[in-house]
Amino acid sequence: MKLRLAVSFCLVIIFASTSLGQKPPAIEASLGYSFLRERPTFNRHGWVASAAGNVNSWFGAKGEIGGNYTDIVHHDAHSFLAGAQFSARRNPTVTPWSHFLLGVVRTGQGARLVNFQDVIFGGPPVFLPVTRSDFAIQPGGGVDLWLQPTLGIRLGGDYRRRFGLPFVDRDSFRLQLGIVFRTPTQ
Repeated sequence: MKLRLAVSFCLVIIFASTSLGQKPPAIEASLGYSFLRERPTFNRHGWVASAAGNVNSWFGAKGEIGGNYTDIVHHDAHSFLAGAQFSARRNPTVTPWSHFLLGVVRTGQGARLVNFQDVIFGGPPVFLPVTRSDFAIQPGGGVDLWLQPTLGIRLGGDYRRRFGLPFVDRDSFRLQLGIVFRTPTQ
C-alpha cells in the first residue's frame, strides 16, 4: 500500500512538472461563419465569435456570442454562452478542443398585431416583434489548424439544447468555420 502511494506521488510530480514546462497561449479568440440547423427543417446562417482564457495547457474559460438569421421576418437567434474549454496541445499545428457551454439563446418568434380593435375600425395595423429567451446548453468540439504560431483556421460542431416552456424545448446542430488568433505563449 505504501509502495503504491509512493509511486502514485512520484507519477503526479513527474507529470505535473512536464505540464508546467508547456506554455499555452494566454488568450485564444475566433471569429467565423455559423450554420445552425434547427429541427425539423429550419436553417439559419450567421456568425460566431469566442474568446478563451487558458488556465493551463488543457483547460480554459470560454465565452461565446453568435447570431443566426433566416429570410423569415424576425426569426433570428442570438446566443450568449460561457463555460469550460478543454484542449489537447500535443501537436503545434493541430489543436483538438471540446467545450461545454451554458447560457441564454434569444430567438425571434415573428411579429404580433397589437391593435386588432383599431384595425377593425379602419386604423393602420401595428406589428411588434415577439422574442423569447431560453436557457441553453451547448456541448461541442472541433479542431484548430495553425497556419502560423498566432493564426489558424477553426472547424467545429456543436449540439445545442434550448429549454423553453413545457413541451417547447428545441434541439439544434451547429457547424462553424472561421479564423482563430492566439497570443504568444505565456
